[in-house]
Amino acid sequence: MEIGERVFVGPGCIVQQGAQIGADSRLTARVNVCAAVRIGRRCIVHAGAVIGADGFGFAANAGTWVKVPQVGSVQIGDDVEIGANTTIDRGAIDDTVVEHGVKLDNQIQWATT
Repeated sequence: MEIGERVFVGPGCIVQQGAQIGADSRLTARVNVCAAVRIGRRCIVHAGAVIGADGFGFAANAGTWVKVPQVGSVQIGDDVEIGANTTIDRGAIDDTVVEHGVKLDNQIQWATT
């Protein structure tokens, strides 16, 4: 885990192994940053956000659902703001990428394949 200078990590936050949080970023309460996620500089992540969890990784196979490993991660650029209770799933194959300067409202679910 790598946490940059002047990062604020609020109460109840979880930052998992291998995650990186850039300088001057702010995680408010109960934010979960999963393994290998990278959050850029000057980002704000509001309460209850989950970044880097599995997406809906299932495929139909002979009448049943089979779990498909989600091997990507999440890369968040600089100056991004993520609303409360938003989830950004890691990619099934490649990383989910949120570009610099993106602003997301509350309760958004973002995923890539």
